[in-house]
Amino acid sequence: MEFRPKRTKHKVLYAVYGTLLVLCAVVIAIVHNGEEKAERTRSLTQLGSITSTLAEQLNAAHVRDLRARYDSRGMIIKNTQDAWYYVMHERLRKAAERNGLSSPLEVIAYDDADEEMQVIVTSAEIPSFRAPWQGDPKALLEAKNGSGSTTIGSAEHAELVAFEAMRTEDGELVGLVVARSPAHVAKANAMAALFRNIGIAVLIFGIAGILLFRYVGRWLKHEEDRHRHLQDKHAGITDSIAYAGKIQRALVPSSLVYDTLFADSFVIDRPKDVVSGDFHWVHRIDEHTCYVAAADCTGHGLPGAMMAAIGCSLLNEIVPQFPEKDPAEILAILHTRMVSALNQQGKQRGAGDGMDVALCRVDRRSKEILFAGAFRPVYWLHQGQLSVINGDRRPVGGGHNDGDRKFTSHRLAYTAGDRIYLFSDGYVDQFGGPERKRFMTSKLQDLIARNQHLPLKEQALVFDRTFLEWKGNEEQLDDVCMLGLAV
Repeated sequence: MEFRPKRTKHKVLYAVYGTLLVLCAVVIAIVHNGEEKAERTRSLTQLGSITSTLAEQLNAAHVRDLRARYDSRGMIIKNTQDAWYYVMHERLRKAAERNGLSSPLEVIAYDDADEEMQVIVTSAEIPSFRAPWQGDPKALLEAKNGSGSTTIGSAEHAELVAFEAMRTEDGELVGLVVARSPAHVAKANAMAALFRNIGIAVLIFGIAGILLFRYVGRWLKHEEDRHRHLQDKHAGITDSIAYAGKIQRALVPSSLVYDTLFADSFVIDRPKDVVSGDFHWVHRIDEHTCYVAAADCTGHGLPGAMMAAIGCSLLNEIVPQFPEKDPAEILAILHTRMVSALNQQGKQRGAGDGMDVALCRVDRRSKEILFAGAFRPVYWLHQGQLSVINGDRRPVGGGHNDGDRKFTSHRLAYTAGDRIYLFSDGYVDQFGGPERKRFMTSKLQDLIARNQHLPLKEQALVFDRTFLEWKGNEEQLDDVCMLGLAV
């Protein structure tokens, strides 16, 4: 009878230890599944970036002319046979080598006469001119007017595929740039991470087992269990917030994107917490036209970040779907979609969550900016004169019973060197200064006017430094997001 307590304690420890092992195996399996999906997503993102870049670099008119000049299969047998073919082949070859692709990059086109996808140009050393494309063309045919990604082949020989449309200056679709990568590469990376996690788990559980059984009495103390539980809970919350920040950074465009679309630009993104309810956004319609926006969603931290994710996702869905719409119409559609997504129909006006947003359509061909705003303005620096164009005093989203919500579109004819500024209210609402007052819009307008001679990236340094000096030791009240663009 004297050994029963000790045996009971060991049974408890064995049960706990076995349970932890099972949970660890489950967690590793879940993490591995997520890692495999993440590796797959990273591979598709890389392939999509390659095809998008090549679609802009390659001359679509040359693809059309090659098909017209050589109308039969196998007419091009050398990469140097045709100058246009050679130039495109070299671009594909260098891109494939630079990105370490094992499968060739290809420009393919649909042949109506043969009713098949055919290879026009390839990065491979031996041309496959007008040969049938070696892959399942179904997904490409369904999306041949745009871009996308898919998986082809059997489970053992699957390939990740990304494709991007090639269009001439008049908008004619002449082909698709296709990038492929064996799916087993992403799976192998995920398996390496799995073995690493298993190794770490074995090491941790080996050490934990020694400590657990050596200090059995101490391990069973209630306060230690309670303390460990609180630590794990805190670590889980911290990790969740950190991962939410990672997801949000993936949704929001990189500041480098603006440098490719505008002569000069800056982005100031200063969340109050790890994640933000404010976001900036850009979408290119064609080589002359793009949409840009700065939005301020209800709340900050995780609630604000969830609203920002919804808003950003809806913009990514709506603008490509309605590229001909002006900003006022886009905001009206965005409002309707957000009300539907958040189930706010029929609620009283002002109830529920939404966002304030400044949305601009920049058209270089006609040298004009179309602007619409929901509680947010755009600052326009035109020939040294700063103008404030206010948006409508109504938000996007939020409960309403006033029917469809309308917004006003403002047309601005700009000249070379003009600049526009879009921002949330976090900057101007910040308390600080010697009298602990709000910064206010008048100070921001004066700050822009006094520093208009500086390049935008230098302006960003001035604006950021001014904000920190004004805030001083005060707590940051809200998320801060500001976007400056030279149109």
